[in-house]
Amino acid sequence: MGESKVGTSKNPLEVTESDGVVVLRFNRPEKLNALNLELWVMLRDTLVEKCSGSAKALVLTGSGRAFSSGDDIGAMLNLKDVDEALSFFNTIKSALEAIIECPKPVVAAVNGLAVGGGAEILLLVDYVIASRGSWISFPEARLGLIPPILLTLGVDVLGLRLARRLALTGERVSVEEALRMGLVDEVVEEGELMDVALRRALELSDKTTVEALGALREILYARYRAAVDEALRLLALLAQTGSSKELMRAFLEKRFKP
Repeated sequence: MGESKVGTSKNPLEVTESDGVVVLRFNRPEKLNALNLELWVMLRDTLVEKCSGSAKALVLTGSGRAFSSGDDIGAMLNLKDVDEALSFFNTIKSALEAIIECPKPVVAAVNGLAVGGGAEILLLVDYVIASRGSWISFPEARLGLIPPILLTLGVDVLGLRLARRLALTGERVSVEEALRMGLVDEVVEEGELMDVALRRALELSDKTTVEALGALREILYARYRAAVDEALRLLALLAQTGSSKELMRAFLEKRFKP
């Protein structure tokens, strides 16, 4: 498939296009593609732009050995008060809503670990392909936090007991296990990942209209909005507690690993 490059290797989010499919690649490999405020804003704005353009579909993936290690812990530790934390998490919410409101199919190509906020993105896209050897985890509770999408929409995807177990334990889930759980739709060999992701994205774009997909998304996600808002409010409060700050600080100082 022919591919044209729109971004540069210095961008936290690389944007390329292949046969009408826009590929958004998280590009902070030295941070395992941790999602800081800049990257969340870039993701939101790029999704809004590309979803309203001529693209047939979109693929989200990561650089290096990670899809995404989730929200940047250093950025969360530096949030000064509840208002700043609410603003931070509302920015994340706006990026997640840009996925939900995109009238084009969105596919995730998981090329390595998908953790925390990076794993929660998988609950919002239309199709998840993962390379063998990748794994998924929701370790927020070990930092005194909560995974808001897992505890709302994820309960319907996985069932209450399994969602609760994953949130409480933060256990690593292999992609083969994730396939059985319903977190992943397809597992492929590493060298096949992007070819299959691009193919699936085009297949999905051929199956419905923009209008029908928009209506489908609205129906599927409308009932979660209030619950997600409340979960994000609680997350902002938790991020300002002394115990959570100490756990985040200990993690950054490598005194413990969640």
